[in-house]
Amino acid sequence: MNRRSLLAALAALPFAAAMPAMAAPVNVSAINDYLLGLRSAQGRFKQTNPNGSTQTGRFFLAKPGRIRFEYDTPKGAMVIADGEWVGVFDPKSNRNPTRYPLSKTPLSLLLRDRISLAEPGLVLGATRDAAETDITVVDPRAPAEGRMVMSFGDNPIVLNQWEITTKTGQRTRVALTDFQPGVAINSSLFNIELAATNYR
Repeated sequence: MNRRSLLAALAALPFAAAMPAMAAPVNVSAINDYLLGLRSAQGRFKQTNPNGSTQTGRFFLAKPGRIRFEYDTPKGAMVIADGEWVGVFDPKSNRNPTRYPLSKTPLSLLLRDRISLAEPGLVLGATRDAAETDITVVDPRAPAEGRMVMSFGDNPIVLNQWEITTKTGQRTRVALTDFQPGVAINSSLFNIELAATNYR
């Protein structure tokens, strides 16, 4: 095979354009199976904000569409997704939580009930090195809303972190620790109205 034919063959491979030379192959199917099996989880997180500051706290996840972040500082700060809305609780404000449609954030992809990484336009790229595998995704129905890079450890596959880039270019990274999948989580934790009532 000559050089031109070899380049053409590489270009036809899934995600080839996103992988550096000599990158290890990415088992996207295995990661997709992992995401389908991930129904609930809890643990700790470290969030790196666009300005470089960091925050820590606890998280609770339950598919479809629900996640809760409880920040260590400032005390009382929370972010709750209830499957339709994301409520942001700011302890510096006595007002009700600020709400955003969950569909307007790439985080909704991770929280989907049945995600398929084979969906056309969803995966922008996949890379793997000795430490982890990165999958970059966007919502094909709203690609301008931003993108998310999910990072997974190997042997066994486990979600390590994600980084969201908004449509304005702001990046927020959330690294997970003490990750406990498959746990029973009280659904009331994802009730924005209940949290707002208790917050006042």
